[in-house]
Amino acid sequence: MEVEGDTLLNRQDFQGAIKIYNKVVELSKLKDTESKGVLYKRAFCFYSMGEFQRALDDLNIFIPEYPTFPRGKLLRAFVNRELGKTEAQLKDIDDLLMLNPTSPDLLKFKASIYLESEQYKEAKTELLKLQKVANDEEIETKLGFTYYNLSDPDSAYLHFDSALSFNGGYTPAYLYMTSLCLEQEAYEMALTYVDLGLRLEPGNQRLLFYKGIALAENENLEEGCRLLARAFYAGMDQAGDYLKQYCYSEID
Repeated sequence: MEVEGDTLLNRQDFQGAIKIYNKVVELSKLKDTESKGVLYKRAFCFYSMGEFQRALDDLNIFIPEYPTFPRGKLLRAFVNRELGKTEAQLKDIDDLLMLNPTSPDLLKFKASIYLESEQYKEAKTELLKLQKVANDEEIETKLGFTYYNLSDPDSAYLHFDSALSFNGGYTPAYLYMTSLCLEQEAYEMALTYVDLGLRLEPGNQRLLFYKGIALAENENLEEGCRLLARAFYAGMDQAGDYLKQYCYSEID
């Protein structure tokens, strides 16, 4: 029966696999460690279907029985991310890092946890550790974003620029660099970076929104207001404030 469930799991028929695994659990009554192995696979199915609490319940039974199976704690960290449980994520990732302290994926995961919970000092520490093991445009961009939120725009600029040195086609770096330039009122520089980003993604609404701000601040109200209106009608509510500030009198 478990093999049948595994076949359905491999076909990504998660609902069908769960039905089979439920029968396996019912018959085995989870009396021993071996029988509890099926709970990891059922938890993966629950996770894939968005039933995160049920996945967590299975993993909390499975992991104590299989403490040296790293994928169990990794899956639980992903589940707890969906449930918004920051400390629980960190506990499992730290346990996994004890087994593999230089894993770029685990270090990146830990840094992302801190970024998502707006713990920027901790994120900086983890990203700098990660940078010693591996570095790329994503890591540099995250470092730039971290320094930006720590009110260090000069360091943020250097890391965004480094990200673009790694990969001149990495759109997120152009987004953050443009945002930084706008924050620093460097509107000509903002237009330079936003235009480079738009060469890669001409329909990127966030970049078009930023370009609208930069143009309006540069007193090119006709084109700036057109782009801000486009962003607003595309669902970017914050564009409405800029429309009120720069464009209503122009429209009148």
